Amino acid sequence: MDFTSLQPDQVTREILEHVLVDFAPYDPGRPWTGGELRSPVDGSHFAVPELAHAVLRWAGFVYQHWDEKTAWRVGGRFRETNVSFALTKFGLKAMVETTRELVAAKDQPFVPPPGVTASQRIDLSQDPELRELVTDFIAIVGKASQVFGSRVVSGLVDDQVDAGNVTLVNQNGRLRGGYQFFRWQGNAFIDGHGDVAVKQEMVDVAIRAAGGDPATSSYFLPLFVPVNIGYCLTAMASAYFSWLEHVLVLALPFAPHWDPKEKPITKIIGDSWSNKWRFIFRDTMGDDTSGAKKTFDLLIPAAEQFRNLDAHGGFGKRDQSLLVHTPVGPLPARLTKGAKTIKAAIISEAPSTFPDACDLFDQVDAFLRNGPISEAMLWIEGGLQVPFDADHRQRVRDAIRKGPAAFLAEVDRFATAEDRINNFEG
Repeated sequence: MDFTSLQPDQVTREILEHVLVDFAPYDPGRPWTGGELRSPVDGSHFAVPELAHAVLRWAGFVYQHWDEKTAWRVGGRFRETNVSFALTKFGLKAMVETTRELVAAKDQPFVPPPGVTASQRIDLSQDPELRELVTDFIAIVGKASQVFGSRVVSGLVDDQVDAGNVTLVNQNGRLRGGYQFFRWQGNAFIDGHGDVAVKQEMVDVAIRAAGGDPATSSYFLPLFVPVNIGYCLTAMASAYFSWLEHVLVLALPFAPHWDPKEKPITKIIGDSWSNKWRFIFRDTMGDDTSGAKKTFDLLIPAAEQFRNLDAHGGFGKRDQSLLVHTPVGPLPARLTKGAKTIKAAIISEAPSTFPDACDLFDQVDAFLRNGPISEAMLWIEGGLQVPFDADHRQRVRDAIRKGPAAFLAEVDRFATAEDRINNFEG
């Protein structure tokens, strides 16, 4: 896909021509002969810099060479002056041709590069005319970008989402970090990770957080610690299921049966974690040797016991926390579902279930990393972004089919390309 696909309709074209009346395409017969004023651009004017890139290309601006720390630089003319706009590693920049000798800002001495009269260290207050030119150029590009985004690109965005031509930001590290944080805290309450002082420090902090004084012994202290372990359990489980949903979505391009036309990415994102699991492991849920069904059966009660009670306002799902009025007194609505279910419904048995929850999540981790989506987990836990477009899906699926060496080569190729992009090396 190239810029020719971004063509405005007649009404939008007239609006843009009106907004960009002072702009003209690059004229090779009038090359830059002077130096340039390089001015930083406030990023708040351009939430999506690529829209400025698109609208200036439509206006006839052409690519210009700069240094290796530049994603793109396009140039043309504004009010008969050569100008250009660039996205660099250090932010957006507007460049204006000038032959004027400008005064450096106070306390900011600099030596301009050869052929460059000025840089961002120039105090534009010394030259109101040039300041107005730069200010107007940035403001008009910003206005035109908004028009181009809302009237030209928005329709393309919807089509691209439907086709799966998107990339999701890999948040594995952040979401996994939340899980590990609360897991560490819960175990610190239990045994201080083998250090009595750490356990006592945790208890003291918790007492202060509750408005108490650690120096004052409390009759309720034996109950206080289990309650706080329960807090950690709920937070840990919530963080784990958030992470799990995230990686299940990121694993989609690696699943040979996923087609965005049959099941759009937005639909899967909106599904429950259990439906995400059923879809990703669709071809292995019926195979007892794969572990997909066994692991799923472990997660279902874990979600109910460790997370869902508080996730639904402390009431759990449906009749989980209801006490029914009867002639013999209030009884749990789940009376017929077994003692374990009743106990979990009324109050979470946190002290005894925290280690169980950790063990269960470790089992799930082992299945994910060594089971049917092991290649996806290698990619995701490596911190790489995840494109969902057809070309990328085909590349990774072909690499998986060829074997571990081919897949690792594809991981290395993508990682190198991503590093170059992140470092603005082009």
